[in-house]
Formats: sequence, structure tokens, C-alpha cells
Amino acid sequence: MKNVIIRNTYAVGMHHSGFKQLEVGPLYFCSKEPSNPKDPNAVAVYADESLRRRVCYLRREDALKLKDVLNYVQGPCYLRAKMCPEKFSRFKGPMQNCSIGFKCNDTDSERLATLLNGVFVHKIY
Repeated sequence: MKNVIIRNTYAVGMHHSGFKQLEVGPLYFCSKEPSNPKDPNAVAVYADESLRRRVCYLRREDALKLKDVLNYVQGPCYLRAKMCPEKFSRFKGPMQNCSIGFKCNDTDSERLATLLNGVFVHKIY
């Protein structure tokens, strides 16, 4: 198995679930949400590994770029907030820079590298 780390993705919508921001340090967990009525490419972020307590989503642009990448996830997909949220405009709420990590099969690592090159800063090891 190979480890995959994807940097510079953004979490949004924390304020809708009662959080002002994600804590920097703890792990959060990601899961695709294809049944989401507003966005079939949505990726939800949860506070627990059992995926019961949703705290936010990945930014729509990031979720769209990751839709094929997340098909290669083996086991849990985790997210770690890297810094405090930034407010980009009054129309968009706060966005928080995060990194996503997961494991993939050795045989999928080249395909993942191709999907991620030029799209996200990433590391596969």
C-alpha cells in the first residue's frame, strides 16, 4: 500500500454545522456524498471515523477535481486542517486550508500521480 497526501484543499461551510473553524491538529474524515441534492460530487468532512457527525464540506472546486481520485481510496480518507480559516469574500464564507491523506494500492499509484499532476500539490510514498 502507498500513502497519498494531497495539499491545499479547502474546507468550507463550518459555520453551518455550529463550528467557526476546524481545529488545527486533530484528524477529520472525508467521504464522497453522491446523494447530495445540491452537488453530486460533494465530499463531506466528518469529526469521527464512523462518519456520523458532519462538520463541513470540501470546497466545490476541490471536490470536483478529486471525484476520480477518491475512487482509489483504500480504508479511511482523513483530513487535517493546516491553518485558521481565511475569508475570501463576503459572498463566500470562511475557507480553511487542509491536507487530505489516504492509502491506495501500489498498482494504482501511477494512475493517481497522473490524475493529480498539475492539479494539486501531492506526495505518494
